[in-house]
Amino acid sequence: MALLLAVAVLVTAASTLALVFGLGAANAQLDRLVSAQSRLELLSAISGRIGDYALVALQAGHEDPAAGQAPMHAGRFAAADRARAAFARLEDALATEVGRLSGEEQRTLMAARSRTLARMRAQFDVLDRQIDTALAAEEPATAVRVALDVFAAGFSGPLGQAMEEERIAAHDAQAAVRDLRERTIRWGLIGVALACLIAVVLYHRLGRSLVNRVADVAAAAAAIARGRSDTRIAVTGHDELSLAMARFNRMAAHLARREGRLVAAQKQLQETVDARTAELRAANTRLENVDLARRRFFTDVSHELRTPLTVILGEAEITLRPAQPREEDLRAALLTIQSRARRLHRRVEDLLRIARSESGQIELDRSFFLVCDLITDLRESMQPVARAAGLTLETACMPDDLVIDADRDWLRQTFDGLIANAVRHSPPGETVRVEAAREAGDVVIRVSDHGTGIPSDDLPHVFERFWRGAAREGTGFGIGLALAKWIVDRHGGRIEIDSRVADGEGRRGGTCVTVRLPTPVPDITLEAAQ
Repeated sequence: MALLLAVAVLVTAASTLALVFGLGAANAQLDRLVSAQSRLELLSAISGRIGDYALVALQAGHEDPAAGQAPMHAGRFAAADRARAAFARLEDALATEVGRLSGEEQRTLMAARSRTLARMRAQFDVLDRQIDTALAAEEPATAVRVALDVFAAGFSGPLGQAMEEERIAAHDAQAAVRDLRERTIRWGLIGVALACLIAVVLYHRLGRSLVNRVADVAAAAAAIARGRSDTRIAVTGHDELSLAMARFNRMAAHLARREGRLVAAQKQLQETVDARTAELRAANTRLENVDLARRRFFTDVSHELRTPLTVILGEAEITLRPAQPREEDLRAALLTIQSRARRLHRRVEDLLRIARSESGQIELDRSFFLVCDLITDLRESMQPVARAAGLTLETACMPDDLVIDADRDWLRQTFDGLIANAVRHSPPGETVRVEAAREAGDVVIRVSDHGTGIPSDDLPHVFERFWRGAAREGTGFGIGLALAKWIVDRHGGRIEIDSRVADGEGRRGGTCVTVRLPTPVPDITLEAAQ
């Protein structure tokens, strides 16, 4: 590259020098031509000014002397001044040309021309004095004409010689310009041929290899642009271009690594997008299920609230129809109204609990109490419900001094709901069992039954609010287990459910709900806690 640049600089410098030399020579010859033509024009101007002077002198010779000499002399003097000014311009042009010439022969020639011009001017000065003398003679016209004839005889020769010399100088300058043009064209063609020869030699020695390697780089860049990041260039030299090709290979390798990382990141991003899309679809499905559950919930709420109210109103109207209702009829009606009102009250309480649990407004009133006392209360409150459904309610608590720190009312209501669910979904003649024990430092309370069971597809949703399985329509609001889970979570415990459905081949169904609650300290007794 440096050699090619040096050759290009040398060729450019030589071309520039030749151009400058040729332009300088052409400019010099053109200056000669222009100067010769200018002097020729000045000689013509001198001839014209002298002709004007002669005409004014002849007019002055034919004027009447009685008219005065002022008008005649004024016109002649002005013509003489114009002629002398023309001589002065020609002298200045000759002086300028002599100053520009460098050859001794040229300066000698221009000096001879200066002498001819000086002689011509001296002749004009002599003519002017003769005209003054002639205008003072007795016959001025004749004297003026004689003086002009004598001047013309002596002036025409030097003027013609001077004009011929200037024409010859202009012709020589034109010939020199033509010769310079021919030589310039000839040497220019030789220079072009020599430059082409140098270019061909440099191309075969240096340029072809350079162009081929540049083409390899361009092809590799195009391949990388098409996605072939494994493209590499064969490095064969040790010059700057070879170094650039090696760096190109390193850049291609770096791009390949980045592309690999980009592909991996894109794949990971696609997996993330797919996962988030799946989650979004699942969330949309859950939202649809929640919306469906809420619609069913409000339908059931209206039904559950309307049925007790309808019974209450019906009993009241039937009792009020006779003028004197019997006491046993009043008592039966009031018992029915009480039963339906309690059922309605329980439904309203369930709604209030779930609303408070969602807003987080309930504060737990914790206290230490025996777990066995809680089991006893549950047996006493739910025994009539189990007996009315034709079921047996069994309870067990080991050990007797098992203590827990919790909100007793909320836990009692929670287990009331769990037992009610077990009673509701168990056939007559079966047993519902409630047992409490210590396991791995936790208090574990289980409510189990041998009822219809919960399908495996419904188990993941049983703790969702307002959700009910397809086989459990019309059996509640779908808030009991959700409320139980919320209460257990607030106590720092966890609730689990295990269920199986009877298959008709002798295997019984049933459900077991397990509640695990932490104990405050190991082996605490009620007296120590109090």
